[in-house]
Amino acid sequence: MIYAFIRGYIGGFGRMLMDFYIAHSFVLNAIILSYGLCVYLAHISYLKAYGRILEMLGVKIDHDGKSKTTRSRASLDHNRVNWEDARQAYWFPLISPPRSFGVRLKTHAALREFFSEENIKHMLQADQ
Repeated sequence: MIYAFIRGYIGGFGRMLMDFYIAHSFVLNAIILSYGLCVYLAHISYLKAYGRILEMLGVKIDHDGKSKTTRSRASLDHNRVNWEDARQAYWFPLISPPRSFGVRLKTHAALREFFSEENIKHMLQADQ
């Protein structure tokens, strides 16, 4: 009875969409789950690259998640970053910043965009 009520309430297009989903639910759910896994691994890839870049800049992260450095924030030498080493910090080939569902290939250009000098300084200020 509830099924008939829902089918009557959602209209013709809704019934067509619901029938399509019921017929192909395994494939659709597999696609959604695979994409979610890719986004999760891309977030881990971002965090590993961020940690490796902070290591190269001489910034230490303590157990509380707070950053410590002996240099001032303004004197972090962004030219010392080895982008290939940061790219290889994690095996997954995609990268995605936190709170983002979009993924990108982990290229040198993408890493430079995500971890520009301004972004690094803002992230370190947010850690304090």
